[in-house]
Amino acid sequence: MPWHFSKKLFAPLGVILAASAVARAAETAIATNPALTSTLSQITTHTKPIPFKEVIQATTHFRVIDFDTNNPAQVELEKKLLHAAALAGGRAAREGLDAARANEAGNHLEPYVRAALREAGLQARVPVNTSGDAQATGYPDVEITGPTPCYLELKTYNAATANTTQRTFYYSPSEHPKITRDALHFLLAYQLEKTTRDGKVVL
Repeated sequence: MPWHFSKKLFAPLGVILAASAVARAAETAIATNPALTSTLSQITTHTKPIPFKEVIQATTHFRVIDFDTNNPAQVELEKKLLHAAALAGGRAAREGLDAARANEAGNHLEPYVRAALREAGLQARVPVNTSGDAQATGYPDVEITGPTPCYLELKTYNAATANTTQRTFYYSPSEHPKITRDALHFLLAYQLEKTTRDGKVVL
């Protein structure tokens, strides 16, 4: 079914990741990163939420860089990202996103976002993992190279469930992670809702 954009959220990513989101895959990461056993053991025991930046560093050895509003390069990057986000949302709204569920619409939205990022002057691509392969599935969705590298996670969700305890995304450590450098991490989320036009469900 088609969906209608009702709100857009854009924010630096890296504050909190629920422990349950990565618990099932953490044991392997502990074995390969003994120096970071303390952080990952907290994940597997579900004792408390873990800062996402710590999970990323523990499982990939790369840092999530804090967004700095006093850094001109980072501020300029944010402006381009926001411009691209608006472009992608507008084009997808005009053409329509057809999916059974709002979160599945994100797969259809990714090409719009990557194209808009390039139009905004950013070097956006499907992330290349540590084995040198482009990998679309898993976190993150988009890699932006250049002077200020960053990763972008794209999500779509149903307006009707926005205030529930639904998970934001699932992150699982991998033998060949898609994160291959210290970088900024951003979340771009589009809130969707069903609407009708001329008696039909449309975007």
